[in-house]
Formats: sequence, C-alpha cells, structure tokens
Amino acid sequence: MKMKKFLPLILSTCLIFGGGVEAKKLPPPVLSAEFEQMDFMQLYPTYSWEPLPNTKFYLVRVVKVSTNTIVRELLNEEGLDRMTDWTPFTEAGEYYWQVCVSNKNKKPLSDWSEKKFFTVTAPVKFAVLGDSISHGGASYIPAGQLSCQWETYSAVPIKNLARSGDTTRQMLERFDNDVLPFKPQVLIIMAGVNDIRTGMTSDAVIKNLEAIRDKCLANDMTPVFCTITSMNPELMDKRGIFLTDGDWREAREKINFWIMKTPYFIEVSEKLTDEFGYLRAEFTPDGLHPALRGKKIIGETIGKYLKENFSEE
Repeated sequence: MKMKKFLPLILSTCLIFGGGVEAKKLPPPVLSAEFEQMDFMQLYPTYSWEPLPNTKFYLVRVVKVSTNTIVRELLNEEGLDRMTDWTPFTEAGEYYWQVCVSNKNKKPLSDWSEKKFFTVTAPVKFAVLGDSISHGGASYIPAGQLSCQWETYSAVPIKNLARSGDTTRQMLERFDNDVLPFKPQVLIIMAGVNDIRTGMTSDAVIKNLEAIRDKCLANDMTPVFCTITSMNPELMDKRGIFLTDGDWREAREKINFWIMKTPYFIEVSEKLTDEFGYLRAEFTPDGLHPALRGKKIIGETIGKYLKENFSEE
C-alpha cells in the first residue's frame, strides 16, 4: 500500500531527472499547433502540444524535408504546453516538427509525436510587421493556434512576421533579416504599444515608424500603418504586466495622429476602445492583448481595407 502511495512521486521524479524510465513507457504528446491550417507559416512559430501528467520537460525537433536535416532542437522553457522559436524561418522549403517528453538534459522519455508539416514560401503579397498582438502571443492560448491570431480572420492571406515583445526599434533592427526575404508588396505595420507602455516618447516612436516607412519605400513595398490599440491598466495590474506611470494615452494619441496622416492607414483601435479611452474589458483577459472577439474585429477590419485598396491580381 505504501508503495502505491508513493508511485506517482517516484514516476514524477524519474521523468524530471531522467532516472531510468524507459522511453516506450510514455505515450507521445498530441500536437495542438495549427500551422498546417494557416495561409502562411509564422516567422517565429509557437509549437504547442497537450502535456502529459507528471511531466516537466519537452523536446521540439524540426526537420527540413529536402535535406532530411534537423534544423531545430529546442527544450521547452515557456511552460508545459508550448515553446516559441525565436530563430526566424526565412529559408523557403518544407519542414516537419515533432515533440517528445524528455528530461532536462534532452534525453527522450517517450516516443516522438506524429509529424506535422509546414511550408515556408516566398515572395508574398501581404505581410505584417508587429508585436505580440499580431504574433498571437497571449497567456490564455498558444500563438500557434488559429483563434489566437487576427490574421485568421482577414479576407486576404497575410504573412505573419510579428514577434512578441517587440518595440518599434526592434522591428526596425530586424527589418532587413525578417522582412526582405519575403518581398511583400504591402507591409502592414502594427507597432508601438510596447513602446508607450514602457515610457518611450511619441517623438521617438514616430521617428522609428518613419524609418520603417523609408525602408519599405526603398524596397518597393507599400507601408500600411495600423493605429495603436489602447490598454486597460486595471487588468494589466492584476496580471502583473508593466505599464509606465507616464501619460501613455497622450503618447498614443500623438502617434495615432501621425499614423492617420500617412497615405495608407487602418483605424483598428476605435471599436476596441471604451468611453474612457481604455481597451474594452470584455475584449481582453489581461488588459494588453485583445482576445478572440477583439482579434476578429482587427482581422476583419484589416482584411476589408486590403481587399478594397489593393488589387488581388
């Protein structure tokens, strides 16, 4: 009886530290990311799966099909059910990914999951450069699932070049490496919320946006700016998301005023903002990221604008 009582603890210890559990004794994880259903693969994919009981570490493997070579081998660090790949997929081709349970030293403790395939294609017509709002990042659902991305709800296919946590400065710095390989004809720029929540001045943000615009024009891309969505300080505080004590609403207003003077812009924030100028509580679980209803509004608004203003031919 005592042995049965301590068996789960022993199993858990073995799984975490690699203490002799044979690989065949654990079933492979079931994958939950939905890359194969997306119009385009994310530049920075978030792999996700259904975690098994009493496990802690998972190993992600990505293989390029044409050469049958492993191009990624990542140990999960974000949580039990997901892992974001911070190395961009800029090389065109077909790939597949798998996940297995492992110990902290990357020793597999289960069989590998089924293979899930995705394709990186270039060039593309439409792409978006942005932060977590466009990348799909949010704690409540992994970014590799369709419902977490506003691009899912667009009437035209859009390549996701966004990266969670980015400021406008970081987007500018990675432009050549992350945007140019895909040669988009139209680049949607949805940026600035991380700048203003951390105290960046409106002038500094506008300067970065101007530089991104100039890079677009120098590479025969049409820049389309989206207005910066608002935030909900009360909800952000509850979730422990940093927000500067400065007047971020004034900064947001000034940047959006500049955006709405550019030749091509999309007002995506109005329907998401309440009468006090905050992100509507019913649209966000954490005060920063719009959830399903908000992302649906963003995607439909952007898709409608692109369809009306740029030929599909």
